[in-house]
Amino acid sequence: MNPLFTAHKHYGSLLLVLILAVIVVALLKGPNTKFQRIVTVLVDINLVLGLVALFYTVRPISWFHPILALAAVALLHIGAKSEDKGKVVRCFSIALVLLVAAWAVNASWGPEWFKTNFVKLPATAVIAK
Repeated sequence: MNPLFTAHKHYGSLLLVLILAVIVVALLKGPNTKFQRIVTVLVDINLVLGLVALFYTVRPISWFHPILALAAVALLHIGAKSEDKGKVVRCFSIALVLLVAAWAVNASWGPEWFKTNFVKLPATAVIAK
């Protein structure tokens, strides 16, 4: 397996825990804008890592994966600077659900419909037959 793809996958799993931590902190102690911004930037880094890994992988990726990930990143940026508890919890919670959905799209345990009935991004490397 490609090391970039592996890093993207494992780093993304860690980020899901960090997003959950932001939600818990916001619920218990109130919004912490520094922590929220740090987590958002870390998700941005994983987004870039995923885009770079896409160019080196031979596996096709469903269009839903980048669409859901970008929607989640947008929500994280909306909630990152906010000090409104409700807004932070809503934005980060919806982003967490979107990122889990993005993960499920290409995961072996994910819904089969995404793998068979939707257009896939082309891989840059051609698999020799």
